[in-house]
Amino acid sequence: MRDEYLCDRCESIPRQRHLVRILDTLFPQWRESVMHESSPSLPILANQCPGYTYSHYFPDVQPGSKKNGVRCESIEGLTFADNSLDLFVTQDVLEHVFHPDVALREIHRVLKVGGAHVFTAPKHESLAVTQCRATIAGDGTVTHVLPEQYHGNPVGDGKALVTWDYGSDFERMASEWVGATVSTYHTVDRSQAIDAAFNEVFVIVKYH
Repeated sequence: MRDEYLCDRCESIPRQRHLVRILDTLFPQWRESVMHESSPSLPILANQCPGYTYSHYFPDVQPGSKKNGVRCESIEGLTFADNSLDLFVTQDVLEHVFHPDVALREIHRVLKVGGAHVFTAPKHESLAVTQCRATIAGDGTVTHVLPEQYHGNPVGDGKALVTWDYGSDFERMASEWVGATVSTYHTVDRSQAIDAAFNEVFVIVKYH
């Protein structure tokens, strides 16, 4: 159901619907916010939030510039100013970066006080300890610690290397990386077609 429990109207999948549900619940004014989303797959948020912007990461493009009209950003080194965004959204992005600790701190940096990072990332129930699948050297050489695994990618060749498998310790690790509380939301609501594996939505609010 994770990838095939589709909405007949917008073709969203459960984790996308769950994320909107959390936005509606915790940040009911999100449609009037300054929001940025990294690597969106559907225009669900863009269609409802005039202050919405988005970006993709292109390895051959300078962050902050554009390729074919699309802004390039790396969440490991964002070009946004400090305290400039109300909400930052990532959906199944964090498992594809080599330095998730750096990425989470960067996202936290660009949020306004009271703003939040609202995101999804696969958390493996059977995995007690988070494990790294691949590392990258300063010259760009990738070393595969575990067998290569790829997910779909809306840009490039359509494949995104999985660099981390997050386990039961994910929230503790993320909280230590950012220095802020990570809240996890689980919802099963068939009336809104919210039910699937890896369906958690995580929220990190910037309080100071």
